[in-house]
Amino acid sequence: MSESMIARGSRSRVVLVLVAALAACVALCLALPARALALEIAAAGDAGALSAQDVTMQAQKAKVHKVCNAKQWHAISKYKGGTFKIMKNITLPSESYYLNIRKSKKYVIDLNGHKVKTAYTGVPLRTVCPLNVAGGTVILKNSKKKGMLYSTETAAVTIQGYGKFYLKNATIVNNATEFRSDITSGIMVYGKGKCYLQGKSRIQSIGNGVALFEKSRLYATGNPWVRAGANTYEGQFMHYGCGINIASRDARVSLKGGSYGTKASPDAALDSPVGTFMYAQSANYPILDQFGYALEKAVGKKYKVVDAKGHVVKVRGSNLSDYYDGVNAPSWEELLAELGYKPEQRYTTYETDKAGYYSVYIKKKK
Repeated sequence: MSESMIARGSRSRVVLVLVAALAACVALCLALPARALALEIAAAGDAGALSAQDVTMQAQKAKVHKVCNAKQWHAISKYKGGTFKIMKNITLPSESYYLNIRKSKKYVIDLNGHKVKTAYTGVPLRTVCPLNVAGGTVILKNSKKKGMLYSTETAAVTIQGYGKFYLKNATIVNNATEFRSDITSGIMVYGKGKCYLQGKSRIQSIGNGVALFEKSRLYATGNPWVRAGANTYEGQFMHYGCGINIASRDARVSLKGGSYGTKASPDAALDSPVGTFMYAQSANYPILDQFGYALEKAVGKKYKVVDAKGHVVKVRGSNLSDYYDGVNAPSWEELLAELGYKPEQRYTTYETDKAGYYSVYIKKKK
């Protein structure tokens, strides 16, 4: 064998070794993201070991990520945005599996006809929720019928900071059956958070449908359906809430469509059914503006507010929070006199809809 042939053979073996080494490096690099992300999720406090299905969901690079279990619901927050489709009905066994979005990214969650629900059935109420939007933008939608986010906590969704939340043709149900159910809500909005109700979205809550605090905002377009007192629980010392409860001087709403109602009569007495105490929370309204600053421009000039029979009704708030001291709440007559309202100017709708709710409807003027 000539020296040139030996040299060529040596070079071939070197090339093969390099190719094999390169292939091994590539394989290792491809394996690292799944392993690293799995470790990150495990460190986040999820119970139990990640299954192969978990790792597959986390590692895939498809445009639509398939969510099949509670761990994957919780792990959505680990992504820098994206689209996520719920593939099965999911029960969240504890708050360790709840979803907390903090990244300034866009997340689209498609319920896809399935139900994501909490498992908590105890008391007292807990200040946690299955979906918390503390940053970025979250769009909760439903591409099929019957999809639902179901909560037994204080709220189904909370929005904080500068978070934005869109409910698009999807359903939220909050069914926390604590006796002080008036402090529960389908959606609670804090800080400078923004909530958008769009299309045929539905919110049902034993307490408030949507509650607004601090400098939060609510925008409703299309035909959203929001109801308070929306279940069959009848506990002692029971209170319902409002379709929309504006619980801040600085919160604002824009209503360009939809209907809002409560199961309890807006004309119900403020007296508590237990003892001699009187509670402002006993006042139930389709829409309640506690401080009287938000409703003045809530409904634009192109829209009107009607009751279930089409009668035009005035939407105004009640300044209850300025006067309620926990023991000696004033009468309606005292409140109206101090606020300068005449009795006939009090917000009232006497008609209930077919489902038994005292409701108002935002309609576009012809």
